[in-house]
Amino acid sequence: MIDISHFDDETAQRILTTIARVRSANSPTPALSDLREALAADFQVVPSPPSVSAGDLARQALTLLAEDPATRLAIESMAGEEESAGQHTYADPATIGLYLAVYYALSTAIDIDRDKHGKWSFKIKVKPAGEAAVRKLVEKLIGYLPG
Repeated sequence: MIDISHFDDETAQRILTTIARVRSANSPTPALSDLREALAADFQVVPSPPSVSAGDLARQALTLLAEDPATRLAIESMAGEEESAGQHTYADPATIGLYLAVYYALSTAIDIDRDKHGKWSFKIKVKPAGEAAVRKLVEKLIGYLPG
C-alpha cells in the first residue's frame, strides 16, 4: 500500500485530475464563485486567505478517494507509472482544473445541491470514519480557493 502523503505535487495533481476526468465526464459541475463560503458555513470552517498549495489539496482529495478499494488500486497503479511524453493521461489542465477535480472527489462523499434560489446544501453520504477525510478536504479546499 502506498502513502499518498509522499506524492509530489505534480504526481498528486496528475492522478487526481485523471481520475476526475474519466469518472465525471458526463457530470455537471457547479459554478464555484460562492462554493467556498457555503462550504465554510456548512462545515463551520473559518475562511482564511488562500494558504493551501495545489499539491496539498490534490493529496487530500486522493486520500478521500482512496477510501474506496477500487479507486485505491487505480491510484496505486497510476502512482507506479512515470508520466512520459508517449504516455497518454486524461489530465488536461485546459479542460479540467484542480477545482473541478476536487469537486468530483467531494461529490463522491457528500451530496452537493443548489436550489433555485442559489442556496447550497451539503449532506455527507460516507461512513462516519470517512467524515474526517471529508472535513479535512473541505478545510483544504477553503484554504485553497480565493476569497
